[in-house]
Amino acid sequence: MSLVYNFTFAELAIKFLETANVEYLNKISELDATNHIFNHALRFNTGVPTKSKPQLVTHLLTPIQKHKKSLPHIIRNLEYAKEHIANHYIVEKTALEFLPEGFSFSGSLFFTVGYDIGVAFGDNCSLNLAHPIFLQRDMSEMKYYAIHELHHAGFIALKGFMPSLEISSRKEMACVIEYLTHLEGMGTYAALNIRLQEGAMNTDNDYISFQDQQLLDCLIKEYFDIYHYFKDNPDETLHEEDWQKIAILSDVKRLLYVVGAHIARTIEYRKGKAYLVNLISQPSENFIKAFM
Repeated sequence: MSLVYNFTFAELAIKFLETANVEYLNKISELDATNHIFNHALRFNTGVPTKSKPQLVTHLLTPIQKHKKSLPHIIRNLEYAKEHIANHYIVEKTALEFLPEGFSFSGSLFFTVGYDIGVAFGDNCSLNLAHPIFLQRDMSEMKYYAIHELHHAGFIALKGFMPSLEISSRKEMACVIEYLTHLEGMGTYAALNIRLQEGAMNTDNDYISFQDQQLLDCLIKEYFDIYHYFKDNPDETLHEEDWQKIAILSDVKRLLYVVGAHIARTIEYRKGKAYLVNLISQPSENFIKAFM
């Protein structure tokens, strides 16, 4: 099998926004792309309705007035995705550069409307053509984020599992942090070289932070303070404030992404790309250890 670029969700979403015909919502609810984002939402409790797929799709695409203002840009983004992502091997080739030799994708890259910016689940990944970043910035950002999410799909396939957030101890949380640092760090790093080549290092906050050594040093210290808070106290039960630390790692300061990419860069510099790539199939604790 090989990677499939699947545009059906986005195409039907555009038809719904153009016509307000709810039959399109029913069709979208039955798609593989919807199954992909529904399962992701169930697993990670992303804040969208998950009682049923029709409920999720309705939530993502209504009220129509909210999305219709962006419709011309969504159509533009769909055309760009077809021409510059699906019709060029560069996205897949770039992601594969940081996956083991001989690896091939066996799932789909779904182009959706309304869910997150991009997510990976199982063998598949998706990109939200209506995300504000893709509506407001250069369309090339879709290409770079596609590389990021596609690398995730390969990473997860090689790992053979995704972490559960149904956890109760700091030991379990440390394992989740290790996995997510490895996942997001490698995804961010996979798109670094093409951003450098195309002059796109200053169009995304993660890469802006990555270039600021003084800021990066502070982020590295903060990351390891949080990591060791969990790693060095494995028997402690998780409390509400512990989850706030995870928010700092992921959403607030993007430490998983920026520090994770720095860890990947450092390992490649010290030990080579093959060593870095081979770490994917090992416990993610080894990714942190190789840096330390």
